[in-house]
Amino acid sequence: MPTEAPCPPTLTPKGIERRNRMLESAREVFLEQGFENASLAEIVKRSGGSMSTLYRCFGNKLGLFEAMVNNSCNELFSDLAIEEWLEDPDIRSALLRFGQRFLSMVFRPGAVAMYRLVISVKSDEREAIQRIFYTQGPERIGVELGRFLTHQRDRGVIALEDPELAAFQFIELLKQPWHMRALLGIPFDPELPVKSLPQAVDIFLQGIRAKR
Repeated sequence: MPTEAPCPPTLTPKGIERRNRMLESAREVFLEQGFENASLAEIVKRSGGSMSTLYRCFGNKLGLFEAMVNNSCNELFSDLAIEEWLEDPDIRSALLRFGQRFLSMVFRPGAVAMYRLVISVKSDEREAIQRIFYTQGPERIGVELGRFLTHQRDRGVIALEDPELAAFQFIELLKQPWHMRALLGIPFDPELPVKSLPQAVDIFLQGIRAKR
């Protein structure tokens, strides 16, 4: 577990700004240099902060990485907004909207680079880094979609024993056949994710719709 030390609970506006600059600089440096080679001194230099502030707010490099991932995921999740369509009577429309927002998340600048960074870590902290990324990103997305599917099951729209499991299965369906190519740097038609979305939704719905 990371030994993150929290910043003072009553940060001034300038303190919050300095912390955010440090997180932005950390993201840049981690993506450019990888976790092992990332220089805390370079992060401090780019952010205009100090090493003492970094250690006081984040504890160590792993604590800083965790805070950076959490901050990045919070920004991404602000666009997911499942509450907006929790009551959508048209489940196909809702899943298409989810898929569109999911695609916009994974294709944002740096998203593929972050995946690559996490799976390429070789340090002793590899397990902690991958757990942090998984719980803040992929797991969080699946749990949110699982909430929606549970609600639809309770309304009698779909028939599922395990909505959360189905949510993760649907997300994997959305990622085929392009996501692994993106991670490996193999060229593919940039329109492929959008073209495959409606078919992925229809295949999924055929298996979960409640029988009338």
